[in-house]
Amino acid sequence: MKFVIRAFCTFALIIAGLNLLSAQQVIKGSISEQDGNGKFIPLPYANIYWLGTQQGTVADEDGRFRIKKTSEGSTRLVASFVGYHNDTIQISPGQNSIEITLQRGSALAQVEVKERMAGSFISSLKPIKTEVITTAGLQKLACCNLSESFENNATVDVGFSDAVTGAKQIQMLGLAGVYSQLMVENIPFTRGLGSAFGLTYIPGTWMESIQISKGTSSVVNGYESTTGQINAEFRKPWDTEKFFLNLYANNEGRVELNTHASKVLIDDKLSTMILAHASKQFGKIDMNHDNFLDQPVSTQINVSNRWSYEKHGVTESKFGFNFLTDEREGGQLLGMNTDEAVANGNYVMKVKTRRAQVYDKTGFIFRNLTNTSLGLIFSGLYHEQESVYGRTEYNARQLGFYGNAIFQSQIGNAAHTYNAGLSLMYDDYDESYSDSSFNRVESVPGIFAQYTYNPGDKLSIIAGIRVDHHNKYGTIVTPRFHFKVNLFEKTVLRGSVGKGYRSASVLAENSGIMVSSRQLVFREDFRMEEAWNYGLNITQTIALSEKRDMVISADYYRTDFINQVIIDLDQSFDRVVIYNLDGESYSNSFQVNADIALFEGFDVTAAFRLNDVKVTTAGALRDRPLVSRHKGLLTLSYATRFEKWKFDFTGQYNGKTRLPLGVDFPEHLDYENGYSPDYITIHTQVTRKFKKWDTYLGVENLTGFTQEHPVLGYDAPFEPGFDAGIIWGPLLGRMFYAGIRYAIK
Repeated sequence: MKFVIRAFCTFALIIAGLNLLSAQQVIKGSISEQDGNGKFIPLPYANIYWLGTQQGTVADEDGRFRIKKTSEGSTRLVASFVGYHNDTIQISPGQNSIEITLQRGSALAQVEVKERMAGSFISSLKPIKTEVITTAGLQKLACCNLSESFENNATVDVGFSDAVTGAKQIQMLGLAGVYSQLMVENIPFTRGLGSAFGLTYIPGTWMESIQISKGTSSVVNGYESTTGQINAEFRKPWDTEKFFLNLYANNEGRVELNTHASKVLIDDKLSTMILAHASKQFGKIDMNHDNFLDQPVSTQINVSNRWSYEKHGVTESKFGFNFLTDEREGGQLLGMNTDEAVANGNYVMKVKTRRAQVYDKTGFIFRNLTNTSLGLIFSGLYHEQESVYGRTEYNARQLGFYGNAIFQSQIGNAAHTYNAGLSLMYDDYDESYSDSSFNRVESVPGIFAQYTYNPGDKLSIIAGIRVDHHNKYGTIVTPRFHFKVNLFEKTVLRGSVGKGYRSASVLAENSGIMVSSRQLVFREDFRMEEAWNYGLNITQTIALSEKRDMVISADYYRTDFINQVIIDLDQSFDRVVIYNLDGESYSNSFQVNADIALFEGFDVTAAFRLNDVKVTTAGALRDRPLVSRHKGLLTLSYATRFEKWKFDFTGQYNGKTRLPLGVDFPEHLDYENGYSPDYITIHTQVTRKFKKWDTYLGVENLTGFTQEHPVLGYDAPFEPGFDAGIIWGPLLGRMFYAGIRYAIK
């Protein structure tokens, strides 16, 4: 590990040095406004582009930007920002820097900025409601990986899957994250074996933004999205720091190093970037004194190399590879190493993962045909996992391929556009659990078509359908429909309806059932999971003053399952019965958000969510276990002038959840009517910004609340009743952390 880190840092420093020594053909500048006192205030995330081209960039949180000189002959640079008049500037030959000042305007904004300094917003143009968390938004918390990026978001819930492995899972609309499509730059990421630990495989500093949408997504991206889609955009080689370093440590013995370096080559057409992540959990913590580690000791190394080639107006190509190795050990390891614990007859969990991915995204622009292009996406995956849970082995391998060809054009004029294409998903699984084998091959070719009607800013409609043929489950048809209409000047109504399908990977997606003594009972062969999703959203913007807005958003979504693979924990405490849905299963989710800019630099977000989620288990319709019915969120963010100091506060209220039936242990007898208690968590962070450095200090779970007895039957882990998979609350208490960020722009 030390060699890998040292080698990468050396290589990254070489690239950074070459960048400093080479003259880039770029324009550097800043964009700001001038207040009534004559002071210049940066405009974060303003748009800058060359007039008459598609070549542009976005300013950073300090209003600074770098843009490559165009190869298409344009010498006029356009700057734009929501609520301000555009400005067009003539760039002289040899000029390489510029300062731009925009004037406020009264035009209707195309983008509603939720937290300008925090960098999160909702697009007012897209028919599908899309929340975007930018880099600045991700930095409100330490965000060591994707699983820790949603603590200040009311849409996505994140929690531990069990009390032993450290695996995390998300929930949207009250349903498990497997019903939401997780993608990285529109390429599926955590399908199959990656479901258990995939959220920890995406380092926070690698991400440029996260896009969150509820309900079914576009048919272009496949048939698997039922409750929503999360798409992570990585930093781009041509538009990021030349060198970046992040160091993180906390009081529980976890340390991390994240770094990346970029280089622009060959007349700005070819660029490359290397990203690296190394983390290690040293500390062995047992805060509840049950002789089980509260989190596993672990080591992860993650490396990515990204390339970009652009011939402006003709073709663009993004390609690269990722490699990851992840090792974790947990269980009864206090005061001894793994070999000693095994020899002593203790319960030990070991998971070793190797994962490699290659990908390519290439687009061709047809210059002679207006608004016409062809996009090709390819991805290859190798995922291998070797694991031991007590006395049971689980070993698995997945070979995967994803391909998508998308043709886009218009019918008559730009108000009528369409997408059509072909796709292929192929997965070869080799799984063994105890003395059972679960090998299978899934091959799914498909075709799709989507029509978009967008006559102007007030109305947009998307209608799509796709037909796929699964080699095991046959032909599946996926219709989807979305609309957006501006009821009034600042009132936007959106709606969606569509179907979603998925093939379940029961063992990989449910690590909690493997860290227990429950017997697995497979009652029948699984069918394809199938569900309808319906949703409505209304967003209202209220102007509080010339510079301050309040944005109120309310939405309701319902998911109805036609078939679902049921993981039934209610039939008996000593077994898990797995079968196809026999009865009803549905989810109703209502959420309201309010985002308010109280005064300059101070933003408030308040949200409340109600989930009504029911499923038929043990022959009766009842609340789905381990799903919180209520959630409240309050975030406070304050930044001083020029963001030299930032203060962030996040408070969460989490309502009760139903516990599985038949768990007859004293640990649960104090809970009212078989439900867990409500609880509150608080996270805070302070950031100090310097010219090239940021330092940050924070506290997670300030209240120190943790779930009591997360490991049931911990004193006899090989006897009936042992269960570490019934998790409804935090496993880790109050945690302090600190870190630094260093960047060469």
